[in-house]
Amino acid sequence: MYGRLITFTLLAPSLWSVVEAVAKSYEEGQNTRRLFKSTDNSGFILETFPNKEEAGQKIEVLKAMQGLKEQAMAKVAIIEGESGE
Repeated sequence: MYGRLITFTLLAPSLWSVVEAVAKSYEEGQNTRRLFKSTDNSGFILETFPNKEEAGQKIEVLKAMQGLKEQAMAKVAIIEGESGE
């Protein structure tokens, strides 16, 4: 199993609607995504995949969050890794 954690702090709480639109929670086989809200302007997105190759093909949310970072609308950090199982 391979996982990706995207943590973020938004410039304004009003940007939550953007994050909710691109990071909707879903579960499809071994692919899952969950959006967690920590405060009014911060949270994290947890995605899991069966392997690294699958994660490399599913980068829509990653690209959207990086776009917010590039526009100085959010601070974004990404951590990826494989399960030790």
